[in-house]
Amino acid sequence: MRMSDIAAELGLEKGPAHRVLAQLVEQGWAEQDEATSQYRLTLKLSLLGQSYLHGIGLPELVQPIIEQVAALSQELVRLTVVNGDGLSWLSSAQGAAPGLMYSPAMDQPINLYATANGKAWLATMSDELAVEYALCSGLGKANSGVEQGPKAISSIERLVADLALTRTRGYGLVVEEAEAGVWAIAVPVRMIPSGTVVGTMSIAGPVLRMQPERYDEFYALLTDAADKLGTVWPRQHNMHPEGV
Repeated sequence: MRMSDIAAELGLEKGPAHRVLAQLVEQGWAEQDEATSQYRLTLKLSLLGQSYLHGIGLPELVQPIIEQVAALSQELVRLTVVNGDGLSWLSSAQGAAPGLMYSPAMDQPINLYATANGKAWLATMSDELAVEYALCSGLGKANSGVEQGPKAISSIERLVADLALTRTRGYGLVVEEAEAGVWAIAVPVRMIPSGTVVGTMSIAGPVLRMQPERYDEFYALLTDAADKLGTVWPRQHNMHPEGV
């Protein structure tokens, strides 16, 4: 980004913004492109995050579990972690054979009202808080900049009704809501025995291959895996919002 854009985004004058950027560059958190004079993050922040995750042993604990689900479902399996007022991608495993394979990027924000993972998480809280988070995620905003599919929910009323259904059946479900041609099912991951929600887990794939008769099969796979994750999840790793 240009320094002026960074300053505007942070609500700072250009002088203070430049000093902050200069300090970040000096400490190795950011760098400036010589050709364009624009700033970007270095890998230092990403490496710090990886060091933290490996320090608590999370990747080593969860990866074998999601890989087993991927092998049994023969579809894409992804795991998220609760991060403040949203979800962040943590890990994935691909079980589909080359060809008709759904393989999205893992660096995009998670749309809370149009993804199975988002719905599974929102359904674990009150409607009032769920609506608040969904609105912040772009619900009802035509030009929110958040990616969504042709069948995405667009109103609070539809979201509340969908979350009620999600609670009843136990899983979040989307069909072409996050992306055209994509289907997904997800469940929350709760720490055992406390029940604290620490993330969500999903199975996703092309709608051509994901038929309703597979819902129960995939729900059973996800529920069993979520229980295993809740058992091994590090107790010190709890980023769930207070009171949710």
